[in-house]
Amino acid sequence: MYASAILDVFSQRYLDARNQFIGAAETSPIVAKLNGFQHPLKGPKGEKLCCDVAWLGDLQAKQVVILVSGLHGVEGGVGSAIQTDFINRYRRLPQDVCVIVVHALNPWGFASACRNDHEGIDINRNFVDFSASLPEFRAEDLWQKLASSELDIEIVAQDREQFDVLSEGQYSESKALYYGGQQPSWSRQCIEQLAGQLKPETRDSIIVIDIHSGLGPYGYGELISDHPMDSPARDIALNVFGATVTEPVLGTSSSGEKRGLHDYFWHALGDHVCFVTLEFGTFGYQEMLRVLLADQKLQQQVTDWQDDETLEVKHAMQDFFCPDEKQWQELVLFRGRQVIEMALASLTGSGNHVGE
Repeated sequence: MYASAILDVFSQRYLDARNQFIGAAETSPIVAKLNGFQHPLKGPKGEKLCCDVAWLGDLQAKQVVILVSGLHGVEGGVGSAIQTDFINRYRRLPQDVCVIVVHALNPWGFASACRNDHEGIDINRNFVDFSASLPEFRAEDLWQKLASSELDIEIVAQDREQFDVLSEGQYSESKALYYGGQQPSWSRQCIEQLAGQLKPETRDSIIVIDIHSGLGPYGYGELISDHPMDSPARDIALNVFGATVTEPVLGTSSSGEKRGLHDYFWHALGDHVCFVTLEFGTFGYQEMLRVLLADQKLQQQVTDWQDDETLEVKHAMQDFFCPDEKQWQELVLFRGRQVIEMALASLTGSGNHVGE
């Protein structure tokens, strides 16, 4: 059981989460650099928005761990908590290891309690080649029936095949869920700039852990690998994280196969780059579709943050993707700490790095 002070790292709201993260980074003895990417827009309260990046340990290290939060904006609360907890706890890192903490990759979505960004783009469907022909929207009829309430959410949620088709990613209907956009998003450009700063070709090993929430059993942190079956990086994922790794291509994951994933950008940087998604379950497919459809409908209007209906929809989003429940938070912190420690141990051959 964790003391309430430890669980204080959790916040459903962007500004509170960012303040905690920045406070931890600025006082940490192992944060060597703190920079970031300023978003062109402001949040609903007029707050500045930023994807902050903390670099811990040896900046030139050959072994790198990257922790990413908030790619799906409103999911940022869970990733931010794990990141801030990590920075608070660690007083030293192994020699020749750098940890890069990317906080709130989609700050507009985090601040606005949306899963997508300010252009309606699902960032985790945006990493495609936009100079090539884009895939057709296979679930257009399904989406229209859901949006018009002609089809019951429960039916789709209980049909795994239908749900996977709906969520695979589409590039033609900006008002529908899982829209991948028509060009690289602001958040994708941040990742590309970060990779340019990192220079992956100069590193020996890179492990990326992208933190999400919503899919799977309540409080369980599932590690998902989308590496091709014949990829050396897939072998790294299995060696580092063991039997807890699930794979959509094998049907062992709570997630189906997707288009335009963040994963694919890192896959292309070399076989020494291992990417896993750490997905924390909450309240199931049916409730997720319900809150997402309500928020999608709300976004088609001018958002009035003083309106009770708006607040009800936004609070439902926050409560689904980052439950304010002690049991869930304890499960998340335990698993988050475990996964990070496994990654560090794999790079150094030892799991004793905290130095509290």
